[in-house]
Amino acid sequence: MNKYNIKKVAHSIIYFLENNMKHFGKTKLMKLMYFSDKEHLEIYGRTMFFDDYYKLERGPVANLTLNIINNINEADNEDLESYTNDFLNILDIEIQNDNGDKITKFIAKSDFNSALFSKSEVSVLEKISTQYNEYTKKEISDESHLLNEYKNTELNSIIDISDMVESSDTKEYISYWNNEYKSFNKMIHS
Repeated sequence: MNKYNIKKVAHSIIYFLENNMKHFGKTKLMKLMYFSDKEHLEIYGRTMFFDDYYKLERGPVANLTLNIINNINEADNEDLESYTNDFLNILDIEIQNDNGDKITKFIAKSDFNSALFSKSEVSVLEKISTQYNEYTKKEISDESHLLNEYKNTELNSIIDISDMVESSDTKEYISYWNNEYKSFNKMIHS
């Protein structure tokens, strides 16, 4: 079963760094992850990162990833310690000040590991990297605000995965597997 993998997230960051992503920090990362998951879900019927996305004021945010990055330098981060350790083995983070605006800078400690990704995932990373390379964090946030699933979700709520796709076939496919997953969980917990 697919599940969240911080190493995969970290290596997607390295992918964007190696492809010279402009204006790249935490805010833009959140949108790049969202657009990557949305694209992969629409075409292949599954997300890449298996993170929940919340509607926040600046656009969709990958909940677990954001919490890991935000808690990297916290002394009391036991709940996220294994994730932060795995992340910090692959990347460093530096907070920079740009005219009063804090910017998260990612610094790779290794090269991109394509073995963590399927061919379809690398293809989506390439497409998203090319499409959003020049966008500032404001521009990519503004773009995410145009999405129907963003508009139709309450602030601080999870964006439903089935709302991320437009194809009715993909919506049915996602709904079917969500129901199967729920039935399986109900069966093993009874």
